[in-house]
Amino acid sequence: MKRGSLLSVLLILLMLCSGVLGADDITLRLEDNIIETWDGADSAYFSDTGEPISWQVRGSKFSAEGLPRTAYVMNEWPDDLFGRAPEDPEGLGVIGIKGAFDRQGYNQIELIPGTGSGDDFVAKAVPLPGRVRMVDFWVWGANYDFYVEVHFIDFQGMAHVLQPVRIEERREAGSIKFVGWKNMIIDMPNYIKQAVNYKPELATLSLTKFVFTTHPAEIVTDFYIYVDHLKVLSDMHESFYDGFGLTSPQMIDEIWGSGE
Repeated sequence: MKRGSLLSVLLILLMLCSGVLGADDITLRLEDNIIETWDGADSAYFSDTGEPISWQVRGSKFSAEGLPRTAYVMNEWPDDLFGRAPEDPEGLGVIGIKGAFDRQGYNQIELIPGTGSGDDFVAKAVPLPGRVRMVDFWVWGANYDFYVEVHFIDFQGMAHVLQPVRIEERREAGSIKFVGWKNMIIDMPNYIKQAVNYKPELATLSLTKFVFTTHPAEIVTDFYIYVDHLKVLSDMHESFYDGFGLTSPQMIDEIWGSGE
């Protein structure tokens, strides 16, 4: 056999082996998963503990006294998401943020998930299901030159900060300088690892907070931001094998959760 032919055969075998080894990473089952609707308090729960997800805001150094604040606003929704006459308008709601700063600059407001409320609030990242391919949510803007970014943490504890875009304006990443409700999306980059070669192979990604930043030249007195309907598009496929049940989160918690 000629040397060139032998190399070609070896290359083909290598590609086939690589395909088999990486087969578990092939997308087979994509699903939409709603993470938070903000349809009033206790509208969503942590998947790992069943506790209600609370949301708290924190402002940077020059926040005006008593601000920022949040409020649930019922009987409000993005028309492009639910239409102008949804079946249960009274059951729909959004979360609102009222902010103000004493100085212009790169001021920030953080919208943080956690448990409890008031002084008993404890920040806690929200685990996201499956291998996340896309994150999307809705923002109501008032044409202020502000920006939003979303913070995540991977299974290794590494933080990732990503800016969402509007489908119609991908060049202005993170910008919420628009009027009314707009859908914002994040295509999850491949460099964020969400799988390992061991079982269970899923390496969960979690959302830690939203951060809104003001442009230094923009007015920062008495502004409002509203957010609604956070969801993810995830690959929920898991390869089945003999003993698969021993890697399920429920089984692991049942066997090892007591710590005895």
